Amino acid sequence: MGKDPGGQVGGLLSYLALKESLAEIQNFLQELARRGEVYVTGGAVRDILRGDRVGDLDLTVVDLSPREVAEEAARRLSWALVPLHEEFGVFRVARGSFSLDISGLRPGAMNIEDDLRLRDFSFNALAVPLSKALERSPSEWPLLDPCQGLRDLKAGLIRAISRQNLIDDPLRILRAYRFYALGFGEIEAETRRWLSAERARLSKVARERILYELMLILGRMAGEAFSLMAEDEVLFEIFPEFAEARGVPQPSFHHLDVLGHSLLALARAEEVLRAPGKFFGDPEPFAELLSDPERRIAVKLAALFHDLGKPRTFAVRDRITFYEHEKVGARIFLEMAERLRFKKDLAKRVAHLIRNHMRPFHLLAEKEKGRLTARAKRRLLRDVPEYPDLFVVAMADGLAARGPDKDPDEEEKLAEFFRELHEFYRETLRKVERKRLVTGRDLIEIFGLAPGPIFRKLLEAVEEAQVEGRVKTREEALEYIAGIIDTL
Repeated sequence: MGKDPGGQVGGLLSYLALKESLAEIQNFLQELARRGEVYVTGGAVRDILRGDRVGDLDLTVVDLSPREVAEEAARRLSWALVPLHEEFGVFRVARGSFSLDISGLRPGAMNIEDDLRLRDFSFNALAVPLSKALERSPSEWPLLDPCQGLRDLKAGLIRAISRQNLIDDPLRILRAYRFYALGFGEIEAETRRWLSAERARLSKVARERILYELMLILGRMAGEAFSLMAEDEVLFEIFPEFAEARGVPQPSFHHLDVLGHSLLALARAEEVLRAPGKFFGDPEPFAELLSDPERRIAVKLAALFHDLGKPRTFAVRDRITFYEHEKVGARIFLEMAERLRFKKDLAKRVAHLIRNHMRPFHLLAEKEKGRLTARAKRRLLRDVPEYPDLFVVAMADGLAARGPDKDPDEEEKLAEFFRELHEFYRETLRKVERKRLVTGRDLIEIFGLAPGPIFRKLLEAVEEAQVEGRVKTREEALEYIAGIIDTL
């Protein structure tokens, strides 16, 4: 388990990730503890025992009205009251990123221990009386632990309390892999058998709830978690399109089938994201990517699904081919993302990376033959402005291929090409973008053109000519445009 944060050994309040209203919440909790049978339960107990601060506090009230307690908390603390599951007596009182979740006993429970036995995993079935939690340090808490959750927490074991509890809420199947991704340990063998056996029940779970769990997994050790989900067949319940990738062979520069390669590419993408400088030399171009959680998740998804189109484009002529698999894969991903209700911006970002994931390799091949032009580099940068993201996907793709005919120097060549492209952007393209020789207003006032698609074509043509050094002044740019217009 973890260590006490900051070396603190105080009671419950020392572990709340809350900077304001501490005195008010302390008074409220102390009075509440004196009024009735109230417990700190679930994730808050688990995380505090691991030495973590908590941003939400779960309270279970046994002999008080959850609604009345929540309404009082909202009134006294001046926080927002949000009914989560009003029919089950579950309410949230929140301010900023901190929340108090207040609930009664779960349906069918006669006491707190019954309630704990109805939860998902053993280390979430822990409780401590609120009064004792406030007075004592966690090491001295008199825990209620009917499912031996503390033992499993210390051992790093993710163990479902019962198969029936998974059936009662099948989303708990995904939560097991989320806790695995979060580093809570290994999933216990019998629990894995239950997860696999009950996986079909995920089809009955609201897509928004599934997506929420997927995003939490993708925010951490997704490569290992998704591989485990594939072993247990759970992955294919969520992404049935991915099942087509099993057993699809690849050319000899690969050592795995399409599914195995895709899962390994996700793991490799996470390695690159952890230390891009190790693979590309200079980490600076990746700073914006690393600071943006949604971009990181998009890169992981693109690495995982970059070859989604291969099963449907597989062909054997003189060799195995997957013509235009990147376009097919992007289309399949968008359909899949719509079904799972991904945010549209995220879905488009991922599809864009999938659609373009082969371009770094194509341009690298042109560079090797001495045929790479400034125009080709500029077009890649124009089409994929967030090109560091694309190169992480490409690097992960390369690292996940280890067949006998693989170029052993491919990753170093890819990194060298990235450095060249980044320098081209900084020293050439960015300067051209800042020094626009012609504008849309010029096209209207000088050439008498009406705004339309032709504007983009003409302005991009001038920009390409600038990059290639064929146009350097405004006069040359106007002359260049006039020549293009004459040919239309």
